Amino acid sequence: MKTSADNFRNSFGFKVFRAFGLTLLAVSFVFTSSLVYYQSRAVKESLVKEGNMLAGLLSYSARTWVFAENREMLQTEVQGFMGQKNVVAVLVYNAERSLIYADQKKAFAGRSLIEQSRDKITAVKPSAEGVSVVEGGHVLLFITPVVLERSPSPEELIYLDEAAAKAESSLIGYVAVVLDASVLQQEMRGILLKNALFALAFLLFGGIAIYVVVSRVTAPLTRLTSAVQELGRGETVEKVPVESRDEVGRLAMDFNTMSENLLKREEEKRMLEERLRHAQKMEAVGTLARGIAHDFNNILATVRGSLYIIERRMPMSDSLQPYVEKIHTSIHKAQSLIQGLITFSKTLTANLQPLNLNALLLKARPMLAGIVGNSVELNLSLCEGEVTILADAFQMEQVLMNLSSNARDAMPDGGRISIATERRASALQVPADGRTVWRDCAVLTVSDSGAGMDDETKSRIFEPFYTTKEPGKGTGLGLSIVYGIIQQHRGRIELQTGKSCGTVFSIQLPLAAPTGDALSQTDGTDFGGEV
Repeated sequence: MKTSADNFRNSFGFKVFRAFGLTLLAVSFVFTSSLVYYQSRAVKESLVKEGNMLAGLLSYSARTWVFAENREMLQTEVQGFMGQKNVVAVLVYNAERSLIYADQKKAFAGRSLIEQSRDKITAVKPSAEGVSVVEGGHVLLFITPVVLERSPSPEELIYLDEAAAKAESSLIGYVAVVLDASVLQQEMRGILLKNALFALAFLLFGGIAIYVVVSRVTAPLTRLTSAVQELGRGETVEKVPVESRDEVGRLAMDFNTMSENLLKREEEKRMLEERLRHAQKMEAVGTLARGIAHDFNNILATVRGSLYIIERRMPMSDSLQPYVEKIHTSIHKAQSLIQGLITFSKTLTANLQPLNLNALLLKARPMLAGIVGNSVELNLSLCEGEVTILADAFQMEQVLMNLSSNARDAMPDGGRISIATERRASALQVPADGRTVWRDCAVLTVSDSGAGMDDETKSRIFEPFYTTKEPGKGTGLGLSIVYGIIQQHRGRIELQTGKSCGTVFSIQLPLAAPTGDALSQTDGTDFGGEV
């Protein structure tokens, strides 16, 4: 569990989401703070503007009653201002800052606002202009001077110049309007709550948007990481979908190409290992066959010598003469078996001579027809011109006989055998420098319409002594000998078959190259002996 959490924290998607989330949080904080600041400032300015307007209005409308210090008229004038929503007290002072009239709402009867305002107004310097704003606890105090202006008389205007005849202003008192500052605090709380909800919604929807975007961006990387991990564990990797043409898409395409190449190399490695095991097994069996052929040949030489002495001493009319003939026949069969073992073990040197494959097939047709019998139709399909290879004619005839007899045995109720030749370009490697080149080759194809083979039989068909025939009807060396001969001729034999689909043997042999050709058969270049 801890490892999964650590992997999640260290993932690229989490880091991107965290970076964008922190950025979003910082932006939200700055934006919300700025919004709260400017909105609260606007509310305060609105309240100050209201206080300034009320104080200025009162100082102008009540200047006569302040000059006369008429409390009854001041009461009437002040009552209209006390009816305003945010006004909690109104105080009127004369020029000597003595209280003339005061009115205060009962809800603010804690400490007398009159005492507070007197302290504040005493600290205010005498001024005939402007409004002084003083903050005190939960109230805002607006102090405005009450000024009485005396305009010059007509006589003064006649005798005095314009500068001397200006209106005279005299300070006759002060008006203090007290507004409830708790309204400002309530407005501030509302602003904070509204902006906090806005910031929360912004963070929520922004976080969801960032998560969706990051998920879409990192999803290909996540799939690519999973594919790389599976590839590292040796598991089969499916292609990573390429959803874009950006860097991530190109990375996915490169990974798909890399995984395909790795799969191809693994398949080639597996095939090479299989060929190596097959070659080692064939080499071991070849060594065993070579020893058996040698010992069996010595025993057969003794039998053949003894039979020769018996024939010299036995009259031709002897009743045992037929048995001697049977012994001769058995000796010939044993010699053929020894010949096959020697060929399979590669101790018999092939006499390679230029050989026209088409001419060999035409010459061997009667022999092959006798092997397959009357119930099987034999067809030859030869390409135009000569198909000349370097081969041992006797061994190539043995290849044709073994493949034909094998095809005949696969069709006990009759059928069709087709033998064809053609020229084809095939890839091969030059051992000297490892170059892969293309070269024309001769292709000999032997196909039948028999029952075919299953996968198990196909995988073991070239093993020596492996046969699907009944005991006593086959040695299991026919196709092994074919395989050994084709390898001696540096060729390749391929098999295509399936249950109830017939069998096709395709043999590729290098064409005879002109003298001095860098890829002539004498330089060791071959088709790999592949099966």
